[in-house]
Amino acid sequence: MKCTRKCTGLLMAAALVAQVVMPGAQVEAKKASKPVLSKKTVKVKEKTKKKVTVKNAKGYKLTVKSKNKKIATVSKQGKTAFVVKGVKAGKTKVVCTAKKKKKKVTLTCTVKVDKRRGNVIQPTVSPIATNNNAGVTATPEPAATPELTATPEPTIGPFPETDTFSDVPYGFADVSENVEKGKMEEFTYVSKTTNKTHKVLVQLPANYSQEKQYPVLYLFHGESDTESIWNGMEADQIIDNAVTFKAAEDMIVVMPNISSDKDEDVMKDFADVLKPEVEAKYSVAKERHNTAVAGYGLGGRIALNIGLSLPEQVAYMGAFAPVEGLLPYDGGNGYFNNTSFRIDEKYKDVTFLMIQKGTSDDVAGEAPDSYHKTLTDNGSECLYLEMKGAHDHELFKAGLYNFARRIFKRGTQDESIVNGFVTKVPSSATKPTSHKGKIEKIEYDTETYDPGNSQKIQKWANVYLPYDYDPEKKYNILYLMHGGGENADTWIKGDNIYGDYTHNRDMLDRLFEDGYCESCIIVNPTFYRPEGAPEPSNAMDLTMLFQYELRNDLIPAVEAKYSTYAGGDVSIESLKASRMHRGFAGLSMGSNTTYHSAFFGNYDLFAWFAPYSGYFGTENGNDADADRFNKIIEEGEANGMPLGFIYCGNGSEDFALSGQLDLMQKALVRSNILVPGRNFDFVIIPGGIHDMNQWHIHLYNTLKIFFTKE
Repeated sequence: MKCTRKCTGLLMAAALVAQVVMPGAQVEAKKASKPVLSKKTVKVKEKTKKKVTVKNAKGYKLTVKSKNKKIATVSKQGKTAFVVKGVKAGKTKVVCTAKKKKKKVTLTCTVKVDKRRGNVIQPTVSPIATNNNAGVTATPEPAATPELTATPEPTIGPFPETDTFSDVPYGFADVSENVEKGKMEEFTYVSKTTNKTHKVLVQLPANYSQEKQYPVLYLFHGESDTESIWNGMEADQIIDNAVTFKAAEDMIVVMPNISSDKDEDVMKDFADVLKPEVEAKYSVAKERHNTAVAGYGLGGRIALNIGLSLPEQVAYMGAFAPVEGLLPYDGGNGYFNNTSFRIDEKYKDVTFLMIQKGTSDDVAGEAPDSYHKTLTDNGSECLYLEMKGAHDHELFKAGLYNFARRIFKRGTQDESIVNGFVTKVPSSATKPTSHKGKIEKIEYDTETYDPGNSQKIQKWANVYLPYDYDPEKKYNILYLMHGGGENADTWIKGDNIYGDYTHNRDMLDRLFEDGYCESCIIVNPTFYRPEGAPEPSNAMDLTMLFQYELRNDLIPAVEAKYSTYAGGDVSIESLKASRMHRGFAGLSMGSNTTYHSAFFGNYDLFAWFAPYSGYFGTENGNDADADRFNKIIEEGEANGMPLGFIYCGNGSEDFALSGQLDLMQKALVRSNILVPGRNFDFVIIPGGIHDMNQWHIHLYNTLKIFFTKE
């Protein structure tokens, strides 16, 4: 490293001299410092993605926008890149705006989307029934059936590009009744190098079968520990939960005891004894792209050593807070030098390497950063996760979780890892702007829809119009419901009790102005009835009866007046055809309204759902409700009405967490359609309680993901 720093210093000195001697050098340096795109033209096929890096973007805030989302969509990835996804064949442009203080740079790239080859599958069309107990509306007719393409053949990879990470999610290290545990076994092997007998723990997937071949993750412990430490860190539970909840692939996990062994001995045993033993005992997929190595501390160093030294055998490497020793340090010799420490050129594009660093780790110190820098300097891509934490089990568990959900990903890049959801809204997102949206009140006639005794009533709702609202333009629309004891003013206008104390209105104005998401219309209705109207015996019935008012009265009143994708035509056929541009979200009792009135009652009119803080279920119980939930999605898919996204939000300290989490875990485990990151997520705010501070964050996340598919 001393040599590297010295050479770097000499190069910098030479560069300064060149700037003085060469005319125009300073001008060129300034030009080079401006953000530029890695690609001016992006060629992508339908339903596939391409990453574009913004060079020299450090310190800049990026916003991205597609000129035509029907051709291609775009989303930010980390702080210095964005991902373009082809929607349908055609040509459009993506505009990236980079801001830093008063500096503003606009970058544009051309996107060409080609048709994707594949056999067209026409799903069987059958009507989907809605929950119409009051007999008010007819059984919905299916929307137009889109063309679907055959599932592509699996590829090696794709190797994840995202740099977004998270701590171990709430409950992922705990035993869950919705998770079937894999079996734990033991065996021993004798080292051909040292003659020592080594104990090995093997974690098999739930429902392990000799009829199926599984990828293998080899985990190496740290110095002074043994193989049993992994179970002490709940590694088995993290893996089981990640697999069950579709955050990771089925895998066999092998944990050998490498106490007191040298790196070179472990490497030799891995290739000559351990790996062959595992492949002989278990039903293993033996290709390199089905083999991963990882570890923490000393084990992290060994995992890197094995992966870089045996590239023909290993495709995935994970080093959690790896200690020094691979590179020359403090006068000592390393296993590599500063030029040989890299991924073999032959396997460069089909290898995934992740290094984790704890910001307070005084054991690994600067070794993770040094490894990352050297790999990068040598042209080897490395996912570098710098996380808060010391050299302890909590850090290693987070490393394992982030690594496990990125390995053995097969098929298309729709196998998303994370959508970059936040657990804290950045302060810049609520900074007031002069471009303020407008709030209007709309009144409409409706009924109570009480079975057998429906009475006419008149109600009102708030309608938020973005600052750039243009009646000639079509807008996506979000119906956003309040909770118990609140009203239509609660979300954006601010009610008389608390006001808009989390600055939801400022956030909407700012996010729409900055291009964080496309501007949309937001409707704040109420499930409560006006004073003097008859009330049901159970207030929770209001969240279910609202489905008829929503379908027959509220949506037609709003979308006949404002410019949405229904185009002013509020017939049921038109509303069904525009469902991909309509979402529903709500908090607490509004969460229940989202489930019962929007999802169960009007799935044919909505594609986007965001229930926050709770599911107050039916007397049938969560098992039956989860099956009903999945049936709605399955019948919708069969009838050309796919789920856009269901974003479930809650807080770790929220009293309404357990019921909703149990319901959605049951639904996720039993569904063949729900995929985390693609059309579903359950985001839990650490320390979040049942209040607007939590729901403010969920609204921010919801706006990021809603209406991003045609």
